[in-house]
Amino acid sequence: MEELSAKEPPERCRLDLWEDGDTPYVTCADGKRVGVRMLGIDTAESGFDENSIRRSRYQADLWGLPAEQIMICGKAATARAKELCSEGSEVEVVGNSPDKYGRRLAYVICAGVNLNARLVEEGHAGRYPYPAPPEKPSGCPRAAGSAAP
Repeated sequence: MEELSAKEPPERCRLDLWEDGDTPYVTCADGKRVGVRMLGIDTAESGFDENSIRRSRYQADLWGLPAEQIMICGKAATARAKELCSEGSEVEVVGNSPDKYGRRLAYVICAGVNLNARLVEEGHAGRYPYPAPPEKPSGCPRAAGSAAP
């Protein structure tokens, strides 16, 4: 995983909620809640809304897994992210560029842990060398009985 950018200082924020395993919402000094798209990683979709369900089908095709397995892995990734950094925790957010949805592209540091790197290390996220497609999280196994891609 690439190193944290030295160009931008970390900003102290409060992690308000986890929408998905790679998308927390934070409130920083300006008092505005903003979504963060965690840089360099992609977790499986958890199916929390229609867009997430659609994206789970894309990931299923890309990674050769059933969509149901994608959502199981996505829910596990979100649960692990919450274990690593509970809602209400103080975090450091490194990066401020917006993505096309207006989310802040950043690394999230909680209690000294780079969550982006930790989720990849533990298999809950795959590397996402954008613009190349995201890699399958190593901890998201193929469902029993499913065919290879």
